[in-house]
Amino acid sequence: MAASYVPAVWTIARGADREEVEAVLRRLVERLEIPEPEIKGDQVLLPAEYPVVARALEEVDPGWEDKEQLIPPVP
Repeated sequence: MAASYVPAVWTIARGADREEVEAVLRRLVERLEIPEPEIKGDQVLLPAEYPVVARALEEVDPGWEDKEQLIPPVP
């Protein structure tokens, strides 16, 4: 993935373990080769290419959807 990208706002779920979410995001950064995402409160800016991000999340955090820590943007 290119160094610059169009971001999409993902949400950190209420009650999610912040340290675990940050660890997942660090692994995601390495996997996608992107800059560290900006975190503002409960929002994270990730690439807008949902399928690419979702596949990478599954690789770095299997079952991520069931854990309900990161909520993808709503189209």
